[in-house]
Amino acid sequence: MNERVALLKKLILSLITSLAFVFSTPYITQASPLAYLTERIAGQDQVETALKISQKGWNSAQTVILCESNDYPDSIAAAPFAANLDAPILLTKGKSIDPRVVKELQRLSPQKVILLGGTACLQPSIEKELDQLSLPWERIGGIDRYETSVLLAKELISDSVILANGDNFPDALSAATYAAIKRIPIVLTSTKLPDSVIQYYQETAPAQLIVIGGEAVIPSEELNKHYFNIGTRLAGYDRYGTNAAVVSYMKDTYQSNDLFVASGITFPDAVAGTVLASKFKAPLLLTENEDIPASVYTIMRQHMKVEPPASNTGNNASEDSNDSTSSSTSNLNNLFQGKITASGSLNLRESPSSSGTVLTTIPEGSVINLIAKQDQWYKTTYQSKTGWVSATYLTVISKKGTVTASGSLNLRETPSSTGKILATIPSNASVELIAQQGQWYQTTYQAKTGWIAADYVTVNTTGDNSPPPENNPSTPDNNSSTPDNNTPSKIDLSANGKVYILGGTGIISANSQGIMEGKASSKYKDNLKAFPPLPSEIKEPTTPSSGDDSTTPDNNNDNPPEITYDPSTEVLINPFDVIPANALAGKTIMIDPGHGGPDTGAIGPTPTYEKNNTLAIALDLETALKQAGAKVILTRDEDVALCSPYTEIEDLQARVNLAEQQKPDLFISIHNDGNLNSEIQGTTTYYSGDNTQAYQSQQLASSIQSAVIDTVDTKNRGVKEAAFYVLRKTTMPAVLLETAFISSPYEEARLQNSTFRQNVANAILIGIYNYYKNPLPGA
Repeated sequence: MNERVALLKKLILSLITSLAFVFSTPYITQASPLAYLTERIAGQDQVETALKISQKGWNSAQTVILCESNDYPDSIAAAPFAANLDAPILLTKGKSIDPRVVKELQRLSPQKVILLGGTACLQPSIEKELDQLSLPWERIGGIDRYETSVLLAKELISDSVILANGDNFPDALSAATYAAIKRIPIVLTSTKLPDSVIQYYQETAPAQLIVIGGEAVIPSEELNKHYFNIGTRLAGYDRYGTNAAVVSYMKDTYQSNDLFVASGITFPDAVAGTVLASKFKAPLLLTENEDIPASVYTIMRQHMKVEPPASNTGNNASEDSNDSTSSSTSNLNNLFQGKITASGSLNLRESPSSSGTVLTTIPEGSVINLIAKQDQWYKTTYQSKTGWVSATYLTVISKKGTVTASGSLNLRETPSSTGKILATIPSNASVELIAQQGQWYQTTYQAKTGWIAADYVTVNTTGDNSPPPENNPSTPDNNSSTPDNNTPSKIDLSANGKVYILGGTGIISANSQGIMEGKASSKYKDNLKAFPPLPSEIKEPTTPSSGDDSTTPDNNNDNPPEITYDPSTEVLINPFDVIPANALAGKTIMIDPGHGGPDTGAIGPTPTYEKNNTLAIALDLETALKQAGAKVILTRDEDVALCSPYTEIEDLQARVNLAEQQKPDLFISIHNDGNLNSEIQGTTTYYSGDNTQAYQSQQLASSIQSAVIDTVDTKNRGVKEAAFYVLRKTTMPAVLLETAFISSPYEEARLQNSTFRQNVANAILIGIYNYYKNPLPGA
């Protein structure tokens, strides 16, 4: 009997022990980590971040939009308006123009500055400063945020409208990049529709109404009461879920592999970044400071095309449960490493305590990543096991950092903005980072040890923070040859695109950046689940896919860019060697030379102007088309704008109006391309999927692209879909040819050569002829 009782006690004790182990063991699963290249666009404050964004996307600008740096309501709806003008958004305080902004205005040399908002946010003193700078300006501002959004909406011509709540910024921000790419106005509302919004809707009667956010922010009852016809509502459980819903719904609009990430908590960095993201034709995702919300993480994971081999991914465990309750735990964001100094080996324990269960031992001399610190214990991952090692038997290896603050950065006695200033460290100085506490790094400068704000320091990394163990002696560890799980594989991640992070580490932390790069773990269990595996590389097909020839760039895109230009290589061709006389008789072709008048278009380095090149090619094309028997209509035949006074939207609409009045058979818009990278070269032809004859437009674009590449031997950048105004608003087959990159010194020189321009015109003629001669099924 006593034996049976004793046995029963043992079974109960065993069961209790097992349950205790189950409930105390951290949630561990093989995750599918993110794996992105990242680039942070940030300054010491929101004003400087907006300047960095401007410098990333614009060499010059005809128009600049100026917003008050702390007033999101007026600026949040500006993205489609700014994108339509290709205008960067700059921020300043309301009383005067920040001196840094003045320098940027001088760099951009705009013809006009638009002040966004009333005199309460951007005061009249700013108008006087612009007058003193000889910069023309105008103001767009209503009596409140809702009326301001309506005024901006009226500057756009669209049959759609996006409705978002203006009492907070995230929902409107989520839609901003899509709205900017498609040139759809964003109108702000509250839970009760403002009179200005009701009046705008009644006047415009949009064919499509897209509502951003759930019933709590824009009630259907209120919309129905005023006869607002909801076409689509996009909403999630929270702001990040709504952001993910918007990006998923609009995924076909985006043409870039790149992603932009902004804070879902603070707005200024994101507002300026929406226009840059739309310029890249890339989505804008919102995130938290210290982690990636699950809904956004899923979008980023689904966007990936390659990943490191599963055996080398390190995102395999959640934070230990006791981390969240310990006030003395500091997140080190995998920035620091430590070298084991214990004789023989050092125990890796399950908890930060000498009584913690030993998970494994780490050999003396091993170098490990330090994830966090709690009292005298460091958290690390070694051979798939995450635990704690004693700080007593470890030497911390410092990191190097570069001060990015404008001017200088304060070295403080304590990790706080109220800490006593010990010294100031000049911008671009290299510092040794000893430790991290929250958003502060510890460093020593001029014999003084203190703390500097992490937001203004760029950590110098080599892309591999986890070398394998050094001087590995014989130890009880049977897997000593296995590299740490935090060691990223050396694979080409460029196929995934780059993530542009808007704002410093005080806005989006180094830990969040580490999660994006696959170097840190998320605390959210939904982010630790297994997603469908991806290959470690994308192998190019040996032959083009059937039917894809028209949009597949030639292999010569892999060749280095041409540098030295020899004009003698340009040999004039005769298109009528292959085109019969009067081959285009009975056809009416409208030629649209891009830009003109005050709108120079892109500017080459010497400098030369796009508007002059497009007109010269158009006049040559007019001659060739007439010789082929076609009737030709030019939108302009001299250096003028098509409207007075000039605004970009009215000029574009005038071109569309002319096409709709004359009803040509084809509409051909001629342009030059441009890029901040002067090495980029080549030719692209665009069509719009929104054009009523999109299929025919695509075939025409393919025919012209092939003829131009064959004739002038530029690099083939392919046939692409884009929502250019003149392409989506016209009702006949319409294409836009980006002839060559005026930003490339080599191609700028070619564009100045009359033989090259004539050959481009002759190639367009051949492309048009082939379009009619060889119509594809369904065209």
